[in-house]
Amino acid sequence: MAIFHLTVKIGTKEKGHNAGQKCAYITRTENFAKKAEECAYSASGNMPKWPKTNPRQDPAHYWKAADLYERDNGRLFREVEFALPRELKLEQQKALCHAVSERLTTLDKGEKLPYTFAIHTDEDNKNPHCHLMISERVNDGIPRNASTWFKRANSKEPKKGGAIKTQELNGKQWLEPTRQLWAQMANEAMKSALPDFNERTDGIDHRSHADRGLPTVPSEHMGKACHDMMRRGAHCHRGQEVAKRNQKAQAMNRHMGRYPVPRSRLGKAVIQSWRTCTAKHYGGVRADGSPKTMADVMRDLDHLMKEILRTNRQIAEAEAEIARIQAENIRIQMERQQASTNLIGDWQAGMAAFRKGPPPDPINSQSQTGAIDSQSPKTPSVPWGANPFSPPWIRTDG
Repeated sequence: MAIFHLTVKIGTKEKGHNAGQKCAYITRTENFAKKAEECAYSASGNMPKWPKTNPRQDPAHYWKAADLYERDNGRLFREVEFALPRELKLEQQKALCHAVSERLTTLDKGEKLPYTFAIHTDEDNKNPHCHLMISERVNDGIPRNASTWFKRANSKEPKKGGAIKTQELNGKQWLEPTRQLWAQMANEAMKSALPDFNERTDGIDHRSHADRGLPTVPSEHMGKACHDMMRRGAHCHRGQEVAKRNQKAQAMNRHMGRYPVPRSRLGKAVIQSWRTCTAKHYGGVRADGSPKTMADVMRDLDHLMKEILRTNRQIAEAEAEIARIQAENIRIQMERQQASTNLIGDWQAGMAAFRKGPPPDPINSQSQTGAIDSQSPKTPSVPWGANPFSPPWIRTDG
């Protein structure tokens, strides 16, 4: 059965990517020639013709020149990887890849982009897929050499500048139509090649399960590297985690399949919500790997309700503790504010007393007992702020 898989990656100089090595990898040449049998077919199109090197004969010249002459923060290539239907033969897969490559590299105004693609397969034909490298430089037919091709474009004098870089491949406005185009072309190829092909059951769809309204839980793509390590018996943490999640997804789908869908609209909505909820949160497998029964689901629901009540109590206790701490902080702030107010009041009273001067001297005062004996010596008055122990010949009054 065909599966839908399409990913897009961007190779840039800024992130250390290498277009020449990527071309050698997908075509299984140079450093990757040891696995040449994995590349069933490779081809290129819309390549320019340069005076010294001819990318039309060897596309590696084009991608190596991109590594050499493209600016430091420029994009080198855009890679589109998609899984090929196993039901198609190699010749049919070749024709499909040529058609898809021509469609994806043809712009709205009919301009062409250089590309290179390669078909990878294995002995059992379990994972046929295609790697498509696309250059963003438009082949406008103007003769240039390699160094000039990757310069900045000159809109006034195009012959003096480099090839124009298109902006049509950026963002979701290109990715979503690309996914839809691949699904449509793959289904058309299988429909023409297979007499008993049914697009509804055997075809591929670029939409997610949620967009299609399917209650089934989708599986996760493991990848070739993890799959090979798991097959060899080597330890692969990611592969084991993906295998567990896929096993749980299969058990969830079996669990949801036990509930028949009613005919009424309200019944469909209720059973759909129940199936989705139980499969997402409580479905799955037991510790021994067997699927859960209804008793297991109800037991999980009981544990969940107890956990919710326990969590609510903990939240209430935490909120009470927070309120107590806030009240204590308010009380401490009020005490500090009152102490500060008292301190400022004492300081102001002291300053007011200092400005009024010293209290009257009872020895020199004559208002209470009348005149003092004329024979008793009088104590000289000391000005406020003066030193009473200074000698009489030193004036302190300024």
